[in-house]
Amino acid sequence: MKKVEKLWLSFDTLDDKVFMLTVMVSIVVGVIALVAGALQHLPFVSMIATFVIVVFMALLLVLGIRFPQKRALLRLLLLMGINFVLFPVTFIFSGGIHSGMILFFLIGLFLVAVMLRGKAGEIVFIISLLIMILSIEFAQHFPELVSQMSLQKHYQDVKVTLILSGIGLYAITVLIFNAYNQERHNNRVLMEKLQNLSIRDTLSGLYNRGELYRRLEIMYGGNEQEHRKNTLVRERHYIAMLDIDDFKLLNDTYGHDFGDRVLAEVSHVLDEMARPGEGEIAARYGGEEFVCVLVADNMEEAYARLEESRKRIGELTWERDPALRVHISGGVVSCMSDDDLTGTMRAADELLYKAKRSGKDRICRQVKMGSGSPDKR
Repeated sequence: MKKVEKLWLSFDTLDDKVFMLTVMVSIVVGVIALVAGALQHLPFVSMIATFVIVVFMALLLVLGIRFPQKRALLRLLLLMGINFVLFPVTFIFSGGIHSGMILFFLIGLFLVAVMLRGKAGEIVFIISLLIMILSIEFAQHFPELVSQMSLQKHYQDVKVTLILSGIGLYAITVLIFNAYNQERHNNRVLMEKLQNLSIRDTLSGLYNRGELYRRLEIMYGGNEQEHRKNTLVRERHYIAMLDIDDFKLLNDTYGHDFGDRVLAEVSHVLDEMARPGEGEIAARYGGEEFVCVLVADNMEEAYARLEESRKRIGELTWERDPALRVHISGGVVSCMSDDDLTGTMRAADELLYKAKRSGKDRICRQVKMGSGSPDKR
């Protein structure tokens, strides 16, 4: 079973999988047809034709396994062999129109559409259709050359052909739709990854600056009417601008790889603080600077959450230097402090640098909305 699975996985494209499935199903169907034909005493010529089909399919399967680079040619040989030779000859020597071979004709045409592309597919399809029509014409005009079968054998042959062709058609169709659904899933995952790459910072995993401003600009609106409409949206929102203290010294002392690790760990803490379901966002603003948009009932609540994250970051431990402690400074303002996004961001930036000048490792907050004056913390 594992060998069959490994063999199946070696046929990595849909065309190759359909080729493999077709020849394998044909071999199984052919063997069943031989057994059924023997039990029903079908014409000897019909049995020989079925045996030739089985051998031909087995040969193609072996060649497809041993020479994967030749599978496109083998697919063409498969279709030409069954549609140009095997099916028409079997039609003549298995009772003509009184047999079930018409169903196999349809399977052959279906396989052309599945396995060949472009002009080659069109040409093989047209030639196959013409040969099949000529086979029927030949049987009509030269009935004496067509193997005859009794009415009972005719019904038995049609039943067997229906079962075998139905199994083959079902298996191939299921394979195609499964492959199609898998491809859709893969494309959807790829699109999500590409979209995520366009709005996320690769190193930190946080939203990037472009996505931050896209959301903030929606919140603030682009004209006076949108300002009024979005006032209620901004009412409970707070913007915090944060910066890792002495980050250049960390890079110079421990190296840029360690600096990247610090950025990733700090980002993880900030990301855990943000609640996306409430419209919050944590973003890397640039370098070692971050911006968080929080939703809170008041400044005290927003400040308390930022303080908790600041303390968590200060408690992080590092294998490179267990005694090392990394700290952040920041400033937080209400989104109602200014009707202009630029003004609000400037106020948060001023509070951040106030925290830096006041000794670092602290968060400065707006004491009074619109005043821009930070407290001493």
